[in-house]
Amino acid sequence: MAAPRTAFAPGRFYGAPTIERRLPGVRLAHLAATMSAEHVDEHSHDDAHFVLATRGRYETTAWGPETEGPVLVYNPPGVVHRDRFVETGGYFLAVSFAAGDWRALADGGAAIDALRLTGPVARRAALRLTRSLLSADAEPLSLEGLSLELAAEALAPPRDGDRRPPWLDLAETYLADAFDQPIGVADLARAAGVHPVHLARGYRRWLGAAPGERLRARRLERAADLLMRGRLPIGEIALAAGFCDQSHLNRQFRHAYGVTPGEFARLCSPRPTRRPDVSGVQDEAPVTP
Repeated sequence: MAAPRTAFAPGRFYGAPTIERRLPGVRLAHLAATMSAEHVDEHSHDDAHFVLATRGRYETTAWGPETEGPVLVYNPPGVVHRDRFVETGGYFLAVSFAAGDWRALADGGAAIDALRLTGPVARRAALRLTRSLLSADAEPLSLEGLSLELAAEALAPPRDGDRRPPWLDLAETYLADAFDQPIGVADLARAAGVHPVHLARGYRRWLGAAPGERLRARRLERAADLLMRGRLPIGEIALAAGFCDQSHLNRQFRHAYGVTPGEFARLCSPRPTRRPDVSGVQDEAPVTP
């Protein structure tokens, strides 16, 4: 007889907390992963939550395109999944909304499936929230506001008729494979098998960005991925990701994610001290994505 799936109580994840904050309507935690992939079973959570993996390779079955850089996932209350870090040593942000609070917030408009959020708005909010949570003087209003900005990205999910066409995935794959080379619209159109004008319109319609903006996003994702590994100086990462120099990367990274590459690197491997949440009470159960 199969063992019952674990259903975690609100705010519970596979990991050990470094910082926790409990605010009206939302619980925030920054955690160090403690379980490798083989020790994570299928499970669910009683709450709606977001997980941002800032260090370590994180596997998820959530719907959405796979990209490099920090993985950001939304899971509705009760959804069964086996999202996990491949190895120990990862860090992640967890943003949790109690099921009742989430339903009231969503008012019937939230996604019912797990989503992989790859848009710049969602990533920017999650990274800023991580930075604020780890700071010593984080204002509750700032934390709540950033949490709601992140929540908004799951409160207007795409309808079935709004799913992007298959040719766009071909173009995005080509972009991911050749992002460090000179690329023109004609190259993308040829790879996707569509007319260049159709491609340009499709990019704006489905991704809200021009092909050149998507190329820049791919380069930023590669830079973020290299920063998460923590093995190269930022100057070398800039060149490896296709940027002219470190200052070019700094400008583009801050504009896209709201933090500099150096700040992001520190978020990937923080050294905060544990402290109680705002209620002054530590959770007793081991925080175990």
